[in-house]
Amino acid sequence: MTIKKQGDEERLDTEAIRTSWGNDEPKKQEKIKEIKELKAEPNGDFLLEIFDGAIEAHASDIHIEPLSKKLIVRIRVDGVLIEQWSKSIIEHEPLVNRIKVLAGIDIVDRSTPQDGHFEINSSKGVLDIRVSVFPTINGDAAALRFVNRSDMLVDLKDLAADQKTFLMIKGLISKIYGMVLITGPSGSGKTTTLYSILNELQSKEKNIITLEDPVELRLDGIRQSQIRPEQGFTFASGMKSILRQDPDVIMIGEIRDPETAGYAMRSALAGRIVFSTVHSNTTVGTIARLLDMNVERSLIAFAINGIIAKRLVRMICKNCKETYTPAPEYLQYFELSASDHVFTHGKGCDHCRGTGYAGRIGLFGVLEFDDNLRALIVEKSPMNVLQDYIDKSGVKTLKTDAVEKVLAGITTLEEAAHAV
Repeated sequence: MTIKKQGDEERLDTEAIRTSWGNDEPKKQEKIKEIKELKAEPNGDFLLEIFDGAIEAHASDIHIEPLSKKLIVRIRVDGVLIEQWSKSIIEHEPLVNRIKVLAGIDIVDRSTPQDGHFEINSSKGVLDIRVSVFPTINGDAAALRFVNRSDMLVDLKDLAADQKTFLMIKGLISKIYGMVLITGPSGSGKTTTLYSILNELQSKEKNIITLEDPVELRLDGIRQSQIRPEQGFTFASGMKSILRQDPDVIMIGEIRDPETAGYAMRSALAGRIVFSTVHSNTTVGTIARLLDMNVERSLIAFAINGIIAKRLVRMICKNCKETYTPAPEYLQYFELSASDHVFTHGKGCDHCRGTGYAGRIGLFGVLEFDDNLRALIVEKSPMNVLQDYIDKSGVKTLKTDAVEKVLAGITTLEEAAHAV
């Protein structure tokens, strides 16, 4: 399945479909026939219209949601959901069936959640469409996520956005052993950050091995592995064997359980540099999360070199940027004064679809472990004591980075407050 330019419009061509059926030509032709039959139905171009609109708007996700009497389709742009289409509920089942066919999902099954994927070639590069179908009382809801592989490989210096942050991250990842964790909620750019780090470290002198679920971007010169839990190949089982592959650098897609955490940290102490992600909101929250997994305090204290907290915030639209005075509660939250600083926001225009924002940028908090912090962890100090120490040590936090970007006119005080 590809997007081809026809006049002034982009349209999907099912003859070039690439799905999970791979090189199974008979199966592929069977599915192409099904897709053509589906396209021949009334309003068969609705799915194509959705893709065209979502790609044009630089959307990251599409939500197809059946209600009692209507179907709504929302797209997520710069982290915010926008209702884009509203149709009769009659449109719902044919639309979801088309998506199921493309993604290799069972059309008949309407009672269990299902996942699949397919790819499209567009002017914005190869888009991997991850599909999740979820049964509701009104029928199957579908969430489609765009994974733009060309956007995922960002130079670390560009990702960090400023020289100070880049040098702090570069210092952490350049050590010869130890673990660095990337933390943040879903959709905060953790995987993109991992790939940028691996790309920065890649060289002929290093053996870099990854364990991923899934492999979202193929990197030349790096040995990438896709875990397959249904076949017994998990993060934990992979870590049991990975040291026998003589790695210099190990990347684990996510720390999900105590066993994986233990293997990863022991690998770090054995002289490897290890990178992974943890779902947590703060650097201190990451330590708390590992403790909740019953990871030994000594492993946390001495295996981890540092934690990088990550968020994404919307940037002010340059076409409608103007000065304004933020609400008092936001000024108070960041301990700022309207009389001492100039604040900007976007008033809304056609370019930004009236939102005042266009594009997103990362916020970073970079915590490098030192002897004092390690001692506090081993001594079973409560989390508030760890947080107080970090606050007083002058390290770069998400909040301080947010303030810097607000005062630089990159984002708004309100957007920063929602992120941190």
